[in-house]
Amino acid sequence: MLLSYLKKTGVNVITDCAEKMTSDTESSNLEIAQRLEGAKLKLINALAQFPVTALWLLSKYEQERDSRLTAEQVDSLKSIKQHYLIAMLAEKGDFANDNDEKQHLIKALSAFPFSFEDLMELTDLIVYGFQTRGLCYSATDPHIQKQANRVIKRLKNLTRLNKLTLSNRLKALLVNQMNESFLFLSDDAMYSAVMNSIVAEHLWLNARRQLVERNIKLVLFIANQYKGGFLDFDDLVQEGHTGLLAAVDKFNYHVGFQFSTYAAYWIRQRISRALSRNERAVRVPCEQVGHINKLFRAKDELLAKTGKEPSVAELANYLKMSDDEINAILSISQTSLPLEDFDTDDEALAPIDVIEQQVFKPPFKQMAQSELESWLELAIKTLNSRESKVICCHFGINTSSEMTLQEIGAELNISRERVRQIQVMAFNKMKLSYGEQLVSFL
Repeated sequence: MLLSYLKKTGVNVITDCAEKMTSDTESSNLEIAQRLEGAKLKLINALAQFPVTALWLLSKYEQERDSRLTAEQVDSLKSIKQHYLIAMLAEKGDFANDNDEKQHLIKALSAFPFSFEDLMELTDLIVYGFQTRGLCYSATDPHIQKQANRVIKRLKNLTRLNKLTLSNRLKALLVNQMNESFLFLSDDAMYSAVMNSIVAEHLWLNARRQLVERNIKLVLFIANQYKGGFLDFDDLVQEGHTGLLAAVDKFNYHVGFQFSTYAAYWIRQRISRALSRNERAVRVPCEQVGHINKLFRAKDELLAKTGKEPSVAELANYLKMSDDEINAILSISQTSLPLEDFDTDDEALAPIDVIEQQVFKPPFKQMAQSELESWLELAIKTLNSRESKVICCHFGINTSSEMTLQEIGAELNISRERVRQIQVMAFNKMKLSYGEQLVSFL
């Protein structure tokens, strides 16, 4: 009784500790996610102060097809384009309330769902515009004195995009547009907005890194479940990290789900897709892999119900698909076989042993054969009709089959010995005329 009580108590203690650790982890994830969202919103609001952000977005995404954009992005881009055009007209003096139109544009930009790459490229472009304007950072700025080293480093190093690329992009945006002061604000306003952008970017990236580091063990745990496949464990972990980064950038804690639950989906998705890309000699698209798995699940279900192997028609009826679609899925689901079977005994036949071998002559042999036929044709032309018939019939030249001397004699109504003599005379004539050329082919 005492032993069982201690065991039961120990299990309860371990369970309570595990639940407490999980709760602490999720609480920490929630806290970091809140800081991450706050820093990201600050960065977006800082970048939205620049009308060049709207111009950059329109130039990038209006070239994309509508199928690649979400409904939210399409609606947001329409609003941004409308307010940007109105703000341009207000700057020219065609409309009053210039500041009101700019505020509407800032509000529309703040509502756009920026991706990670969007924010990084835009921040680089804004910082480069700050440098080309000739503005300098004052290290004694009391508002961001704690971030002085970070600001100085950020202004000195544009490591993500080289300056030539930034220069070309900036020139492309400024062509046929308003003056640069409209796109990048006045000097004082630009200085304040750029400083806010750099500080917000640092806080955002720092919170993003913390959330990733906090959940690295989750990647290792899930990757360990896929060991023994076609990828090494390090490759599985690398693919899992890409899924974790995608989860960090897309996570919305307002929905109410735990971050580990949300991230596990993305981690498994990236790992499973990597396995599907590498498990076959011929790559099968991920969408088709899903169809293959669905087909084989249906096949197993029908086999369990009926006790016999289902036909193509039964599978098509069960999955509500056509027979051609089922046959297409079955054809691409076939695995490749090695021509040489190294796993069996030496006496067993490999696929290469039973496949028809098609031997192709090398090009030089084909050229030599063609030249030999030309010389033979010239040599035969030096013979009379009976001599050429004997040679051609005996050696199968320009005929369907070879004939013996006896058969040739019967056809010409002469003896076999006479046919042999005619053949010898023909050989002597050919040797005299083209013997040197024909000998070179021996």
